[in-house]
Amino acid sequence: MNPRPTQNTLPKVFYPASAGHAADTLLIMLPGIHDGVQDFKLNGLVDLVRAQQPHWDMVAVDAHFGYYRERSIIDRLREDVVLPARANGYRHIWLSGPSLGGFGGLLYACRQTEDHIDGIIAIAPYLGERPIIKDIERAGGPADWQASDAGENIERELWTCLRDGIKAEVWLGWGTEDRMGRGNRLLAESLPPEHIFMLPGSHRWDGWIELWADILPVIGNSD
Repeated sequence: MNPRPTQNTLPKVFYPASAGHAADTLLIMLPGIHDGVQDFKLNGLVDLVRAQQPHWDMVAVDAHFGYYRERSIIDRLREDVVLPARANGYRHIWLSGPSLGGFGGLLYACRQTEDHIDGIIAIAPYLGERPIIKDIERAGGPADWQASDAGENIERELWTCLRDGIKAEVWLGWGTEDRMGRGNRLLAESLPPEHIFMLPGSHRWDGWIELWADILPVIGNSD
């Protein structure tokens, strides 16, 4: 894979709340590995949020794989999106994305604990390659797992954080035929049952939208 070049500032597209007044909640949308900044609008997520959370503003961020490869994704998100959002008066910030975007949201909450992210809606998140997943399975699950030499450093960092718990709420959804299912099932062991959603489907937008449609109303307004 040949990632697109990164920029000094993350490109983004802002979508205001549909309720007609200033919002105090911002949903930051992070794309999957093959997605662009417009895919949230094209696949219906923007309209879905406006219908189910009309008091939320949204910003779609072009946080493509190049930022992950350069290990700059967390710094760019913080400097270009999260801190400006706080400066603009948002009291509540949520991160959400499918696949790589779910990974990015979880990693951000793990590393930037002082930013007080309210929650992550992780849709079929990428949680590492087979070696780290098998290592956690052999240990009996995240609660009994201790980091070894299996997997990449960033994967071990994420799973250590998820095992120990993060302050932000984590809401998780994936499809029964999703190729990310093994890792998602392991993450689900650490979450409250009411935060776990599973529907028929694979690693595709049609199933992801259905999962968001189930999760968003349950979260409720943060006002």
